[in-house]
Amino acid sequence: MARIATIRKARFAPFRDSFSIDVEGRQEMVAQGDILDHEYDILRGDEAVARVSKHRFALSDTYGIEVARGEDEGLVLAVAVALDEMAHDSDGGDH
Repeated sequence: MARIATIRKARFAPFRDSFSIDVEGRQEMVAQGDILDHEYDILRGDEAVARVSKHRFALSDTYGIEVARGEDEGLVLAVAVALDEMAHDSDGGDH
């Protein structure tokens, strides 16, 4: 299998959660916001790639993912799932 991306929690982010997303062959992305509450943006440089929001769509455990036109939807969904797992993972390691 080939690795397509590596996600790492920022070592120092005092005001909000931040994860770096290294995608093979593409510019690095960053997820910033409140990962635990599913309210964050995925950015590539200054451009928004996606927005994840639990509170905009429902009061239950449903959350929505808005993906910018032309972005890889499968990659964004995989990143959102990985971030959810990492945010609730006790070892805090790279995934």
